[in-house]
Amino acid sequence: MIYSSRRLHERRHRGLLDSFRAEAVRDALAGSPEGVGLTFFVGSSAVVDGSYEVHPVIAVPRARWESKPTLSKERIDRYSVVPSFQHSLMRELLSAATTDLSRSTPPEDFSIQWSDRSELIRKAARAFVQSVSLFSGYEFESELVVALDEISTQPYEGRSGAGGLLLAAEANPHVESVMEFVESIRVSETRLVRKSLEMADPEHHLLCDGEKIVGLARLRDTYERAEENAFVFNVVARGVWELSHDQVPLLRVSNTRPSLPQPRLDAQHLKSVARRLFSEIGESEADVLWDLAESASAASHGTMLVVHRNAGDEAARLIPQAQRIRPKLLDSKVLSAVTSIDGAVLVDPTGTCHAVGVILDGHATGKGDSSRGARFNSAVRYHDTQSGRCLIIIVSEDGMINLLPDLRRQVARDSVEEVVRQLEESLTDEPDYEIFFRYWAHLESLAFYLTVEQCERINAARTRLEDHRARPDSHPHDPNEGSLGYITHVSWTPFAPDPEMNSSYFLDTE
Repeated sequence: MIYSSRRLHERRHRGLLDSFRAEAVRDALAGSPEGVGLTFFVGSSAVVDGSYEVHPVIAVPRARWESKPTLSKERIDRYSVVPSFQHSLMRELLSAATTDLSRSTPPEDFSIQWSDRSELIRKAARAFVQSVSLFSGYEFESELVVALDEISTQPYEGRSGAGGLLLAAEANPHVESVMEFVESIRVSETRLVRKSLEMADPEHHLLCDGEKIVGLARLRDTYERAEENAFVFNVVARGVWELSHDQVPLLRVSNTRPSLPQPRLDAQHLKSVARRLFSEIGESEADVLWDLAESASAASHGTMLVVHRNAGDEAARLIPQAQRIRPKLLDSKVLSAVTSIDGAVLVDPTGTCHAVGVILDGHATGKGDSSRGARFNSAVRYHDTQSGRCLIIIVSEDGMINLLPDLRRQVARDSVEEVVRQLEESLTDEPDYEIFFRYWAHLESLAFYLTVEQCERINAARTRLEDHRARPDSHPHDPNEGSLGYITHVSWTPFAPDPEMNSSYFLDTE
């Protein structure tokens, strides 16, 4: 491309050269032995010390990165777009690092203040939503993030918001208009948009073209995920909204704080916890409990499902704080009805219901979370008095779901031992510190599962490494610098077995 302005032409080509070099750096790192299992992001360069063009680099574990939801395109027509919130966050981090490197006195490290960090995350969310607007066909600056923050906090006749906006072009062939407004509503008209949101339901959404609300519409079943031109913004609770594509959440914002959406409830994890707590149940009973938990999670105002080994006795004990019923398996529709009243639903490990509207008792034990509501903390108090006899699914009004106890996932015993063995084998006469500490960091993530014997072996290996590090001949050293030219000691925290760990956390014990 040629610009008529020489200055703009040169700047454009400097930028292209810089981006090509960044891609080359990324490819070189990804192809190196040290890059195995990592995904690299490389930012624009900054001139350091007047001579060096330095590119900031971020590396993240590939498996964790690829587990996050993302769109497929990074370019639409002449526009560059970000395919996910996490991609947008990487861009903002790298941009901030480049700015730091460009200072007259380059920094020794890259440290973001908490206030700057929050703003950086918000900028990433705004940039991603702007890209989503481009995906849908809207090419102008979008005010959707600010508008949704305001709409989600706006009550209507005392009720919190619920419902969604469908972001798509009016001409999108997969959008079926069911009601068209004669006068459209700008997204900045908070009160009017909030009032109109009362018309939305899980199937019908307010149709938004990126700037204004034009009516009520639904997305046809003919829509294919690969098209990536229709998105839903759902108001989940007061101050909380989510952006999703084809029913896959991409971004969650709670009281203006953006984050990656977390799975509300994982079927395999819940079934695993249930079978470990109630060894007497099988796969079919675990499936019933999952169906009940999934139905309870849809309660818009929050609820609790308590699975108790002695549910019948508990129902009798908690009178008059509970409404006992004749033991019965409840289907999803009946469960939805009974969760509309205050109190928990009490079932046994087979899924048979014994009481509804249960007010839980318990004693304050110093556990809990002061930032959470009464429902969560009453569940914590009750659970602490039950000595492992119950499982509680807590559904908060903001859509958050918690399990008590939320047991750690089971792992294969051999996989933990393999990492310990790799750490020991990396400790040669002249150890590679980078490889050793890669295994060390992996073991830190597995610390809960380590046995006494494994902790002793890991600590012995670290002691040998530190002894090697402390040797004067293990570091290049200029004798003229005196005795301060090398590190003599590095403090570290030894591994110790976790008292909560037992054999039930290993997969091979099932």
